[in-house]
Amino acid sequence: MWNRSPGHYIAFPAQRLFSCRAVGGILPPVKALENIVVLDTETGGLDPFEHSLMSVGLITGDGTRRDEFFVAEPEMVTNPRSLAVNRLDPAQVAREGLTPVAAVERIEAFLDAYPGARPVMVVGHNVAFDLAFMRRLYTMAGRPLPSDFSHRTVDTHTLLWSLIAVGKLPAHVRGSDAAFAHFDIAPPDALRHTALGDAVATRDLIERLLELVA
Repeated sequence: MWNRSPGHYIAFPAQRLFSCRAVGGILPPVKALENIVVLDTETGGLDPFEHSLMSVGLITGDGTRRDEFFVAEPEMVTNPRSLAVNRLDPAQVAREGLTPVAAVERIEAFLDAYPGARPVMVVGHNVAFDLAFMRRLYTMAGRPLPSDFSHRTVDTHTLLWSLIAVGKLPAHVRGSDAAFAHFDIAPPDALRHTALGDAVATRDLIERLLELVA
């Protein structure tokens, strides 16, 4: 059973968390996924210079390790429209969240346990947004982004655009909701727009997109 409150570090056997329809049979493993980490954040708004980071979700590309936690910034700045989407309760985040320093240490512990090559390439949907809030977190903690993070990233939105441009996907499959629907990646409603729920769904999505590229 899924606990909406982020808890301790979790390790699972490699498998898709959500239901996913295979086109043309069982999908072969994608070796490139072994060397990535998928990141998703939930935030108090769209501006990393103003709004607070509220939760972080991470999953390794092979699906075996994942983590999620709240972040309790010293002063939480939120936008009602963003909270309506992610359904986060600022009081709960403030009560259960990690300080910025503890959150950075949690991320670095996750990376220390990561078995793949270094530096780790980060994957996400509109990943520049998530990394901007990561920089906010590390700045608050008084630390630079770790060298374990590669300066190179993979954005599933860019992959979607490229596949649309060459006619391998219909034009409406641009956002994450449309992409998840197209590929029958079906996170339960309660997990949509949670940091770990979206990270796991994005991990499934990139596997499907790489199959189209192959």
